Amino acid sequence: MNLGDYLFWEATNGLLLIPTVIGLFVLMRWFRGQPVFTERDWLFLFGHSRKELFSLRLVPRSAALWLLVVIVGLGISFYVFPYGLEWFAGAVLQKDEG
Repeated sequence: MNLGDYLFWEATNGLLLIPTVIGLFVLMRWFRGQPVFTERDWLFLFGHSRKELFSLRLVPRSAALWLLVVIVGLGISFYVFPYGLEWFAGAVLQKDEG
């Protein structure tokens, strides 16, 4: 297998298989009359309880991370993409020799 095959496999797992399995578990619990998400599930998936996850403290953190992602994306689009997609892929895949 080459690098493209590995990337395709990981993309398939991440985008198709994992959400499908989570959806099947949710449907099974719903049909059985059990709560769909328990406190234990929230702790397992996110590491925090539901009250902590949806607190007002999360809003500024999420906004700051979102702003960082937007700034990095704009930086990439303005400074890297004009050189071409091959240059961008080479810069992303280049490993640090330090």
